Amino acid sequence: MIFRTCRPCPTFDELVDDVERKWKVASVVKMRNIKMFITIVIMIIMAFSVGFGKTYYVKSTDEIEKAILSDIMSFEPTTVLVARGTNNSTMLKVVDSVIKSLGEGLFLRQWAENSVEQAGVVTTTITYTYLETVQERKAVNDFIQKNIASIISGAKTEVEKVYMINEWIKLNIEYDKTYSYRSVYATLRNQRGVCQGYALLFYKLAKAAGLQVYLVSGQGKDPTASTRELEPHAWNVVKIGNDYYYVDVTWNDGTGTNVYLLFGTDLAKYSHYPDTKLPGTISAKSYASKLYDEIVKGKSLAASDIFDKLYGPFVLNYDNLVNYLYYGIKNKKEVTFVADGNFVVNNLADAIGDAMGYANVYNVSYTYAYTYFFTAADKKEFYVWKVRLNGK
Repeated sequence: MIFRTCRPCPTFDELVDDVERKWKVASVVKMRNIKMFITIVIMIIMAFSVGFGKTYYVKSTDEIEKAILSDIMSFEPTTVLVARGTNNSTMLKVVDSVIKSLGEGLFLRQWAENSVEQAGVVTTTITYTYLETVQERKAVNDFIQKNIASIISGAKTEVEKVYMINEWIKLNIEYDKTYSYRSVYATLRNQRGVCQGYALLFYKLAKAAGLQVYLVSGQGKDPTASTRELEPHAWNVVKIGNDYYYVDVTWNDGTGTNVYLLFGTDLAKYSHYPDTKLPGTISAKSYASKLYDEIVKGKSLAASDIFDKLYGPFVLNYDNLVNYLYYGIKNKKEVTFVADGNFVVNNLADAIGDAMGYANVYNVSYTYAYTYFFTAADKKEFYVWKVRLNGK
């Protein structure tokens, strides 16, 4: 016979103590399991994010901006930011502010972000949807690679490259009044685009031409309109030498002039108001105004030729005005020229009369329009004039 010894039966108090002890042990195990589960979930999320985008460990707004900009320009689908010493709300606000400050955001159709905070670490995931598919971007890049040499053929300077790209876009693209075509691909394929399409196309072509070019998003209005008429707008910045200038091919195309080719804040203060970050300080004077200074001071014989090529004939005296009007009468064409506003107002009627005499025409009807261009250091206000003459 085998005898088994038994423990004395526990008292009620002992039973209670035993239950409490077991509950505490179970609770510790449970909490450890929960922490392990959360850790595994975070690791899975991180691994999933890394599989679809880069992960950046960031400590400042500048580092966040560099990470986002790098991924947008590489057309990454996702950016993952990991930061300490912050919280979800702050990270989401910073990300929102950074993306809205980037002109390169014009490449995006939309974007979204979410943020997870765990054990003092904030992981923010940004997801991008681009205007173009991978295949569409390839088609655009192939087109530009094949055609950029012919587009800027003969250009020897940065200014000439900017001018030829501007002219090529004006010749081949028209404004999309249906507001449907925003991407470079859609703009090229349909030969129509909104300001976003114009700006992105100029950016891509200028990049391929070796220029330092940037994108700008903001608000625009007619220079004579009130600020109540501001509308969303997109344009570009290019660096020429050590100076930054604006370029707005959309408005150059729309006005049939090059008033908005290499313009500075002297003109932009009336019409263009950027919301996005600029690469540097925009020149206070438009390139045309600087050329005028060289022309009147006799510093450069080439300045007059460059001005005429970029912006049209520069009328500085009465004989020049008569000659251009004579050409318009003889050929029944609209003549475009740049001249001081007061000078044209005071001399246009007489100049047309003299041009009629040289052309042996006795009856001429004419209409004219003008666009403000720049105010020179000598306080003269220059305009681009368009005069249409019909002689009989």
